[in-house]
Amino acid sequence: MEIGCPLCNGLIDFSQPCAVCGSGMEDSGMLEDYYGPYSPYGNIEFYEPDEELQTTGVAACVHLFACPKCGYDKRISFPEVTL
Repeated sequence: MEIGCPLCNGLIDFSQPCAVCGSGMEDSGMLEDYYGPYSPYGNIEFYEPDEELQTTGVAACVHLFACPKCGYDKRISFPEVTL
């Protein structure tokens, strides 16, 4: 069995309102891809999932969501699922 991110694999639709202006935020992709081709080999702590998922030991994919209107951004973790 293979596991993967439900958002990366198109299994879910996700929307998040901006905490600052209320506009719809856009998925900017996996956080590790956002910072460059060698970023997956960098500091792993930067890409760790939310504390809630860290305590359960569930593998997660961290995405960067950004507001196109005001520029606010937020990391959101998605627990990996069986594909």
